[in-house]
Amino acid sequence: MSEINKKRVVVTGIGMLSSLGKNKEDHIHALTDNELCTKNIKRFDVTHKFYRNDKAFCIDQEYLSEISKDDKTIQFSCAVHSINEAVEDAGLTKADLNDAALVVGSSIGSGHSFTEYYKEFISTRELTDELLYLSSHSVQTITGDICKHFGIRGQSSTISTACSASANSIGRGLDLIKTGKYQTVIAGGVDIFSELAFSGFNCLHALSKTYCTPFSKTRDGLMLGDGSVFLVLEDYDHAVENNKKIYAEVLSYYFMNEAHHPTALKADGSTVYNCMDGALNRAGITISDIDYINAHGTATPTNDGSELLGISKLLDQGDKKDTLFISSTKSQTGHCLGAAGAMEAALTILAMNNSFVPPNLLPDDHTLIDTPENVVIPRNAVKEKINMAISNSFAFGGCMTSLILKKN
Repeated sequence: MSEINKKRVVVTGIGMLSSLGKNKEDHIHALTDNELCTKNIKRFDVTHKFYRNDKAFCIDQEYLSEISKDDKTIQFSCAVHSINEAVEDAGLTKADLNDAALVVGSSIGSGHSFTEYYKEFISTRELTDELLYLSSHSVQTITGDICKHFGIRGQSSTISTACSASANSIGRGLDLIKTGKYQTVIAGGVDIFSELAFSGFNCLHALSKTYCTPFSKTRDGLMLGDGSVFLVLEDYDHAVENNKKIYAEVLSYYFMNEAHHPTALKADGSTVYNCMDGALNRAGITISDIDYINAHGTATPTNDGSELLGISKLLDQGDKKDTLFISSTKSQTGHCLGAAGAMEAALTILAMNNSFVPPNLLPDDHTLIDTPENVVIPRNAVKEKINMAISNSFAFGGCMTSLILKKN
């Protein structure tokens, strides 16, 4: 094995913002207290009967307005908020930031400014400079603005593989450190859902009419959520030399495209199996080593069954005797779109460090789908040690990613 392949990549800082709270401590409390954090949507009108739901997992609107102020993108301000927390948590200096790389995952950039642009253009038919400025806020420009704000002079990358974007950003950060190009990478994602995104999922009939109930027999769709989550990734030796607190190690990731359907997984679970198996092989471990899977678990009728079939196939190939816990934290955060992968990886890492399994929240009138004998889907947080975990992100367009995480 080459010296490059021997390099280890660890998480030394975490910054989080979502409906669950303003920082990582809020997220720990919300998960362990089994909090349901849905709110009425106030940022745009959802009163028309066309909409299947008028609630989502929103960041408190007053707080969102406070931190975004005159930022038309909203995304930039939220990213800065969570990166600030991660940078402070990892103890990065200005010199560290100057030498660091940045990888940002998002879905379509600032849907808020795009929506405002199109509404105004349709009504006025005038292309003013101010209006053209609104249309310029792609996710790439937001990444550039983040670099400028923090003085990041290393490589910057923008990944937009739909709902696996920020999982892939963590994978990209892993590669940048393992190849010896960087000692420090800030990787994660931001997506504050807009009217454009909400209407799109509504048109697909993918939104639940009631509540997000992953792995429920009567699940009827997802609920959207806001998220901005960033991790500081560092070379292990560098982190140890600088006496950094290490939350977890990113052992491996695997990404693929199943080339099957624009919005649905293969029903037989074969590609779910392939993705997780690829990540396990890269890490040099088997399913027997895994204690917990943070499932993609969108609560759509097709996704959850396919994902569980893929997990079952993996178990059939292994020799796991003890309990495998599975949950979808989307039951508490909603689907954070391009930020979902980083959100779920971060929640898994926090669970590892606080010895609990995140809940798969379901109302009492919902029954879980059948699972293999040694699989447990906890309806409430369970006090349990997690040493190794898989975090799955399966996106539109067939973009699939599995991350392998290990407690330090």
